[in-house]
Amino acid sequence: MKKILILGGTGFVGRILTENLVASGEKPVLFNRGKRNPDIFPELRKITGDRNTADIKQIAGESWDTVIDFSCMHPDNLDEVTDLLKGNTGRFIFISTLSVFPMTDPQMWSAPVGEDTPTLPCTSEQRKDPNVMPAYGEKKAECERILLGKEWLDAVIFRPGLIYGRYDHTDRFYYWLYRAKVCERVLIPDHGKERFTATYSEDFAKLIESAIYTVSHNKVYNASTHTPVSLIDNLKMACRLLDKSPEIISREASFFVENKIEPWNDIPLWVGDMDLCMDNSKALRDFPVKFQSFEDSLKGCIEYYSSLDWKAPITGISVEKEIEYINMVIK
Repeated sequence: MKKILILGGTGFVGRILTENLVASGEKPVLFNRGKRNPDIFPELRKITGDRNTADIKQIAGESWDTVIDFSCMHPDNLDEVTDLLKGNTGRFIFISTLSVFPMTDPQMWSAPVGEDTPTLPCTSEQRKDPNVMPAYGEKKAECERILLGKEWLDAVIFRPGLIYGRYDHTDRFYYWLYRAKVCERVLIPDHGKERFTATYSEDFAKLIESAIYTVSHNKVYNASTHTPVSLIDNLKMACRLLDKSPEIISREASFFVENKIEPWNDIPLWVGDMDLCMDNSKALRDFPVKFQSFEDSLKGCIEYYSSLDWKAPITGISVEKEIEYINMVIK
């Protein structure tokens, strides 16, 4: 049995990973604020605190075989945490993001992006800014540089794409499943030709678990879990699995611009006239995991959302607003 510390562990992928570790006989220790699902895993030791305060010092003074960091958003905090652990941790697994790459550069995304692609710079102002989202990718990229600069640290960095599946609270991927399930007509940008690679939560948890035990590894890995798929193929596959046949209404990208319908925020998974695919060949080569097919991941999602009774997603334009836009298109 390994002594494992998880920073997070009760939210999304961290929750699945913790479940898997417990099922395999491990007893990870969880450090978090105790705000998300505080009553789960009563059998495990929990350290309650805010990592951005002196609470984080509670993890010092113990030796850990592996530390898995799901919750870091600020470079200075990561610098502090790793220094607290110096000499007392065997491996540090950090959950980064594909947002460390420039997200609006079609030329860079013209082919699946590899790990060696340059990441975003981070200014001192961005690094110190207490707000997370204005420079989320820049902060995560700086976190990666901090880890890579600590030669004494046995670090593994994973860059997932959009993560979807069980326990997802964002509803970005679910947006399209819900459309396939309940709508008679579905609005899609530019025939849904843009392709993407995302990260299935169940497979990602298995990948992280594998990284606990794998002896030889590189430092940085793209953590997408399927081959590139287009938005329209995603929608059509969901319709087939759900035995639904909504009318799919396509409109040029200019329509969305003219009506101030934003990529990603209003239309999840769509980033405009470009693909968004990562090369995951290094992760497949170095870790003994087998990712599920994209279709099987959709089946798992459908089973999960069926258990939740297909509530309206919180992300993206509402169905009512979508109907308004569709009526504009078909007039």
